[in-house]
Amino acid sequence: MTTELSKIEVVNDNSEIILSYQTLEEKVQALKSLKIKWKEGVIREKDIYLQRGEILRKIVNNKLYKLKYDESINSFREVQDRKFEDFLKEDSKYLFNTDKPLHLSTANNYQAFYLLYNKVLSHVSIHEPIYINQIKPMTNLILTDIDNAVEVWKGAYDSCKKDYPTHDEVYQAFIVHGPKPQATQRAFNSVKREYEQAVSEKEKTYKEPEVSKPTISISELQKYDGSVDAGLTCKAIASSYHQAKESLSSFKFTLYNFIQENGIEALNELKNVDVGVYSINDLDIKVKGLEEELIKIKALLNT
Repeated sequence: MTTELSKIEVVNDNSEIILSYQTLEEKVQALKSLKIKWKEGVIREKDIYLQRGEILRKIVNNKLYKLKYDESINSFREVQDRKFEDFLKEDSKYLFNTDKPLHLSTANNYQAFYLLYNKVLSHVSIHEPIYINQIKPMTNLILTDIDNAVEVWKGAYDSCKKDYPTHDEVYQAFIVHGPKPQATQRAFNSVKREYEQAVSEKEKTYKEPEVSKPTISISELQKYDGSVDAGLTCKAIASSYHQAKESLSSFKFTLYNFIQENGIEALNELKNVDVGVYSINDLDIKVKGLEEELIKIKALLNT
């Protein structure tokens, strides 16, 4: 005989029903029911994501993760300060009968897939996700702002090259349609990864050129006539080089740090600000000028 659980039902912003169980026994029974449902066989991969996502959403929404299995009493007890991640680390392996505990990122991906799938069912112009890798670039957004996530998904669908958007196309849509601070950071991280990869590849193939050592010792300088002070001249050239290198490094890291903290869009906005001689509206031209100066230096060395 099945006992009807006494509960209070509330619908949240994601149109999910949240149950408020009245007793510990009811909560334990609900968790055990989800354990049985997890093991139910499904055929299609998509249905596995939906099934597991729904189960995890119920555990989160109904705070069943606060139930901890205590081997000493062979039963569950409720731990008020327990977090969902603690539940996954300590009890998910036992509850879901898996080889290892369910990782938080995996659990979040299941939940995000389930939420987005059900949310877009009411949208005629876009289709639901079909595999979990598609939604990974915006998992956190789905869990925190489902409406914005739908806009990102719609943007990915509108711009996809095939019948459904790929992981990379969703990532690009997130940069365009996602929250500005997160999108800016992701865009910067994307450029940063490309830059670091290019530098890494260059370092793999680049070899320091072999430079022959000076053949004249400092003690022989007095043999030259006094028209050129070789010591002072070498020092002046070397010092100028190091100053130029330090200035370029300072310039590079000033740009790097600003873009990392604020995004490239913020830098472009600064180009429109009039601060007199400190205006950077022509920054690209100035950088081009630096390139031309380096070309001139190389030409001097090759004359």
